[in-house]
Amino acid sequence: MKRLLFVFILIFGVSSLFAQDKSAKDYKIEAADAYKAKDYQKGLASFEKSIQLYEADGKIDTTLYYNAAICAIKVQDYEKAVSYFDRSMELDYKACKAQLYKANALKKLDRNDEMETVCLDGVQNCPKYKSKFNELLFQNYLVAGLDIFNNAAKMQADITPLATSDPDKYTSEMEKVKAEFQKSLPLLEKAYELDSGDENVKKALSQAYEILDMQAKAAGL
Repeated sequence: MKRLLFVFILIFGVSSLFAQDKSAKDYKIEAADAYKAKDYQKGLASFEKSIQLYEADGKIDTTLYYNAAICAIKVQDYEKAVSYFDRSMELDYKACKAQLYKANALKKLDRNDEMETVCLDGVQNCPKYKSKFNELLFQNYLVAGLDIFNNAAKMQADITPLATSDPDKYTSEMEKVKAEFQKSLPLLEKAYELDSGDENVKKALSQAYEILDMQAKAAGL
C-alpha cells in the first residue's frame, strides 16, 4: 500500500510539474499583460522567454523582438534594446520605427557615431520619421559642436591677460584658440543646416566666424 501511495505521489508530482510548464504563446500573453500593467521588467523577461521557446522550435514571432526592445527601453537596458531593435529591423517588423528607437537608445549609450549613421540612413529610407531623425542629428551636432566651441572660448578667456602682459605669447596662443574654434565649425554648420533658426547655433557660429576672420559668413547668418 505504501509503495502504491509513493508511486501515485510521484506520478502526480511529475504530472503537476509538466502541467505548470508554459508555452511560448503563454509567455507572450503574460508579457503583454505585464506591459499593460507597466511591469516592464516582467514584460521583458516574459518576451525573452517566449522568444527562446519559439526559437528552440525553429519558429519566429516577428512581434516579440520589437516588444522586448520597447520593454528594454522602459527599464533603461539600452544595450539589450539595440540588439532587439536590430532583430526587428532584420525581420522588417516596424523597421523604421525600430530604427528611430534604436537611434535614441544609441544616444543614451553615448554611441554617437553609430547614432549618426543610423539617423542618416533613416533620413534616406524612412521618410515618415525624417523629421525625428533630423532632430536627433541636430542635437548631436549642436552638443558636440558646442563642447568644442566652449572649450575654445575658455582657452581664449584664459589667455586674455597676455594681450597686455605678453603680446607675443598672446599671438602665439591665439593661434591655438583659433584652431580649436575651427574644429567646432563642421559640427555647428551641420546643425545650422538642419535648423537655421536655432539661436544657440547661430550665436556660436557667428562668434566663431568673427574670431576666425570670416566676417562675410557671419554676416550671412
